Amino acid sequence: MHILVVSRVSIPAKDRTLPAWEYLRGLGHTVTVEHPDSVPASERPDALISMGVSIMDETFRALDRFPGVPLFAYNWDIYEWIWEPGQGVKVQAKHPSRQGEYDYVRYGELLKQASEVWVPSVCTGRRTTQWYGLSNWHVILSACPWWDWPEHDIRDDGYALCTLREIPDPWWGKFEQACTELGIPYRCTRHEVSYREYQEAVAHCRFLCAPLYELSTGGLSLMEGYYHGKPVLLSDSEWNGARDYMGDRATYFRHGDFSDFKDKLLRMFSDPPHLSAPRCRQWITDNFSDRRMVEDMLGRIQATCTAR
Repeated sequence: MHILVVSRVSIPAKDRTLPAWEYLRGLGHTVTVEHPDSVPASERPDALISMGVSIMDETFRALDRFPGVPLFAYNWDIYEWIWEPGQGVKVQAKHPSRQGEYDYVRYGELLKQASEVWVPSVCTGRRTTQWYGLSNWHVILSACPWWDWPEHDIRDDGYALCTLREIPDPWWGKFEQACTELGIPYRCTRHEVSYREYQEAVAHCRFLCAPLYELSTGGLSLMEGYYHGKPVLLSDSEWNGARDYMGDRATYFRHGDFSDFKDKLLRMFSDPPHLSAPRCRQWITDNFSDRRMVEDMLGRIQATCTAR
């Protein structure tokens, strides 16, 4: 099978999904990770994989160049705050803190051309149905981009860590507020540090926290930290996709209950769960490898193409 992957690496940029495509090649498939215009018409693929809204234009181009080839679109996230009601229809919200946001209305037109929409969590699938009226979605849990760090330097420097990118979520800022009121040292990297500095922040924190109302995965940093034996505190919001990943391995607070959030933060800071790092690593590598993610994707492609 020849699969054309429309991905950020083709623009080009660093793409953490490259090991996944190498594994797919290792299974004997032809995998092209290029801009669609770089693929000769004679090399018509059997399937297209689009890896998100950021390469929407390139995906439309791939559909133009290879009409009739089934598209599998990985819809990483589609949040409530992106939209606002408008005279009986849904229109794209223009949030002042998100200048340059993607055109999610147009993205919906792309998703409607997909044979199947892949989502990283159930809540993202529900939003896909809510905003676009699509029910042809299937959960494929993301791989975790874990990384190793010198064991002697995995330590507890006594601070809580939130690595999430700033978004206009109704609970943005509650983490900083609660930590300040409780006197808990904290860090928020917000994707504003180098990758090395980010890794160091995870390796040296006491625990990680993803308190927001809506997140597609909760942030894969949660699993990166858990890989090193770091505990995780989460909102139990039905729209926090981290529940699909961490399950009962995380500690949860009642979403919307700031008092309970502070209580759970203080408990986590004062008496964090003791985790076995080797067992955490084993669980992550067994369940969230590139191999598992690619095998899930390939299974869906084969099932869908066979049914056509």
